Amino acid sequence: MDESNEEPQEEAVARVAAIDIAKNSGVVCTRLPHEQREGKRAQRVWTVASTTNAIVELGDHLVCQGVTLVMEATGNYWRPFFYLLEGRGLRCWGQRPPGQERSGPSQDR
Repeated sequence: MDESNEEPQEEAVARVAAIDIAKNSGVVCTRLPHEQREGKRAQRVWTVASTTNAIVELGDHLVCQGVTLVMEATGNYWRPFFYLLEGRGLRCWGQRPPGQERSGPSQDR
């Protein structure tokens, strides 16, 4: 059996959203292919309140955008975002410190 010396390649995600979650809000950033300029990306950043209605509305918007979602949170503030967005059909990825094994986004300490 031959061994390959190829290094693993990172996969580029064409349509991505990230949410930085705090107690009262989340800052959302989407990066999508630009609609008119081939090879360019469009970025949008905005703040969403940590209320059920605002998070559900965000989920509907992100589903329409067809994005891969990454979340990072302080404390347990990730829970409403995670469960409500997951309930809208999004697959939610969390950013965790190395070695931390649990479901949901990370906790900063």
